[in-house]
Amino acid sequence: MHVLRLLSTGSFDTFRRGFLITCIAGLGNAVLISLINTGAELAVMRRPVELHLIVMYVLAFAIFYTADRMSLREANRLLQSRLAELRSRLLDKIRNSELRSLEQFSRGEIYATVVQETNHLSQSFPLLVSAAQSLCLLAFCLAYVAILSGVSFLIVAGVTAVGLLMFWIKRRQLSRAMASVHEEEAKMLDSLGHFCEGFQEIRLNADKNDGLQAAFVGIVEKLEDRLVAIGRSWAALLLFSNAFLYFLVGVVVFVLPAFFSGYTDVIYKLVAVAIFCAGPVLGVTSAAPLFDKANVGLGHVYALEKRLDAGTIAEPAAGTEADTADFHAFREIALDQLAFNYRNETGASLFRAGPWDLKIARGEIVFLLGGNGSGKSTALKLITGLYQPDSGCIRVDGVEVTPKTLQAYRELFTCIFTDFHLFERLYGLEHVDAEQAVSLLRYMGLEEKVTFADGKFSTQDLSTGQRKRLAMVVALLEQREIYVFDEWAADQDVSFREVFYKVLLPALKRTGKTVIAVTHDDRYWHCADRCITLDVGAIVPPDAFATAEAV
Repeated sequence: MHVLRLLSTGSFDTFRRGFLITCIAGLGNAVLISLINTGAELAVMRRPVELHLIVMYVLAFAIFYTADRMSLREANRLLQSRLAELRSRLLDKIRNSELRSLEQFSRGEIYATVVQETNHLSQSFPLLVSAAQSLCLLAFCLAYVAILSGVSFLIVAGVTAVGLLMFWIKRRQLSRAMASVHEEEAKMLDSLGHFCEGFQEIRLNADKNDGLQAAFVGIVEKLEDRLVAIGRSWAALLLFSNAFLYFLVGVVVFVLPAFFSGYTDVIYKLVAVAIFCAGPVLGVTSAAPLFDKANVGLGHVYALEKRLDAGTIAEPAAGTEADTADFHAFREIALDQLAFNYRNETGASLFRAGPWDLKIARGEIVFLLGGNGSGKSTALKLITGLYQPDSGCIRVDGVEVTPKTLQAYRELFTCIFTDFHLFERLYGLEHVDAEQAVSLLRYMGLEEKVTFADGKFSTQDLSTGQRKRLAMVVALLEQREIYVFDEWAADQDVSFREVFYKVLLPALKRTGKTVIAVTHDDRYWHCADRCITLDVGAIVPPDAFATAEAV
């Protein structure tokens, strides 16, 4: 079971201590029942209740209460610790995943799995711990029944075993139904994201707005139908538990006395035990669907983790080649027969980029040209090491970049892609010179829009072009060796295009920086040392491009 798998990770001592405390709480509860029966028997016999019985009752109650409270606290501490470790482990695997692997996941799937599933277990765990205590109580109650009457124990245990088997079968059916809910919830989150991310488009197009709403309603209704069916199964499970309890009491009161003599002496004690077990039985059956949902949710978490493992390059161990790799003083980067394929779920190639033979020298300004779908963005991701090639390799000054040195190679680049992300703080630049940041804001014409203090910018509520300029400020503060820009100037006005091509790029070149930029601004192609044209994933020979331009 995934819940037990989670709890058993890490130190076993904590789990064992929590289990022991839970058993003590259950035992204390059973002792209370025994003492209550003893007190009732003395009352029937008109005998006074002795002081030691009252003291034992108070002690048993104190032990039960203390152990019960400690059990809940210990279990909650154990669970939160294990969940924190699980979330941290998942986040570590997400941040170390390869880009192409992470692109296979939807945001809704990741959010629903990492946040929603783990939060459900966290919120429902106190009820699960209470159910575990109830199971311990039921076990001790059966032991108490065995002490009262061996025959009664065999019959009660047999009836209970049959009831548990039927309960287990019904619970398995409910568990399978719950497994289908996760996928629909992820679809719902993805659909909801379209309303936020595509708000401008749907406000301008009523048909698109209505179509998106209809699709969302369809997903919600499908999810509702499944949850209603699960609710019916849950209600049937609760009804079964209550009916079983009354059936058990009926067997104790009406059936056993007809077959066994002398049974009447203990019947009221057995009935008292059965009545006391009503609460624990209800607690166990009520917690069963919660346990199933938590178990299924953790199953999705572990499945996500397994998929992340498949798309993660193992981190090199300390003291390996990665520790000594340093490409910052590079002179030349060479792509040697580098090729990459976009593949569908069956593995068939949908688009092939390469093979490419290309050399980029330090201090060079290289423009990548080509139409939409020509492979320019793919080329940037391959050059920067974000995509792993299917064949070929990257060499830095003749030395091949390996999985062990890949991260060191990636540290050469700072990039502004078309789908760039601005972080709320300058992570990794905590000790940046504030005056330098303010100077760059002024250089980018943002001094009246944005201020810099305490390691972060005052706002990101800017136009697309201004956000790109703010991203440029961050890139310049990083001071990497190679700058990669994917159509950075596309959203800038004429003046800032002039600044970008005729001031910023030459300034980077003078400081020995290398620039690789995707651009459609043919008026500025002369600003590059070299222009490379891509077409359907292949590099177009310069003479062919010149012929096409002439035509």
